[in-house]
Amino acid sequence: MINHKSILKLILACLLFLVTALGGTPALATQSAEAFPHTISVPELSVASGPSDPADLEIFLDEFFAQNMDELNIPGAAVVVVKDGDILLSKGYGFANLEQQIPVDPAQTIMRYASTSKLLTATAAMQLVEQGLLDLDADVNQYLTEVQLPDDPSGPVTLRQLLTHTAGFENSVIGTVTLDPNAYLPLEEHLASNMPERVLEPGTVHSYSNYSFALVGQLIEDVSGTPFAQYVDEKILQPLGMARSTFEQPLPPGLAEDLAVGYFVTDGSYEPGGYVFDQEPPAGSLSSTAEDMARFMIAHLQD
Repeated sequence: MINHKSILKLILACLLFLVTALGGTPALATQSAEAFPHTISVPELSVASGPSDPADLEIFLDEFFAQNMDELNIPGAAVVVVKDGDILLSKGYGFANLEQQIPVDPAQTIMRYASTSKLLTATAAMQLVEQGLLDLDADVNQYLTEVQLPDDPSGPVTLRQLLTHTAGFENSVIGTVTLDPNAYLPLEEHLASNMPERVLEPGTVHSYSNYSFALVGQLIEDVSGTPFAQYVDEKILQPLGMARSTFEQPLPPGLAEDLAVGYFVTDGSYEPGGYVFDQEPPAGSLSSTAEDMARFMIAHLQD
């Protein structure tokens, strides 16, 4: 059952994502904390137990976005609400490309999903666990062939720890993205040359780690014998009908032309940003549409 709070969480998550990653990178379409004193306006939703009528939900969403998009400097947004294994409402707001006045289409517009990518990476890893090809609590070094973690007095790192951000790695974002396609490294090269220190005992402290999920992607490659992006495409995206989704960088033909433009925002002025390559694709390089992500969401909600 979708309730009032769950709808607000969904909308706020969409807004926060779009402010940081619309068509670009976490550095795009951002403002400093000092320039972001806004309070989000939330209209009343009359159905206390959650909407069942798409028309009621659309009225609520229309009012919400009308009240907040301009003030929050959001050029475009896509919202898809699912209920009972189906899409209840799908709608776009604003523009995917301001210069060309291309409206956001939740079925067509490609956006970059940043760390939401980790959900698909975790799903791919758990498929291999279910097949008995990976053990959640085994030393990951026994599966890795292209890169090895150095021995550490605190003990080995496990897949469970990588997936729960408890592997103990120091975290850094420096060097994890680039605008230069010639500087974009194969995953195993980046992992080997940018290995973080182990600064916490594995399994004891939650410390957010993009490197951990990049390493999960390498595990998937090494165990399956298939490049990470190809594995996810064959085992998750295609079976779910997510034909407008990919981990590839840059986007393949047929998708690239529908990628939303990412913008720097300064005093209400929008400046287009360039395409940013994520050096740790399993942690953040997913590009998709809102309706494709609804298919993924529905699959998990149905267990």
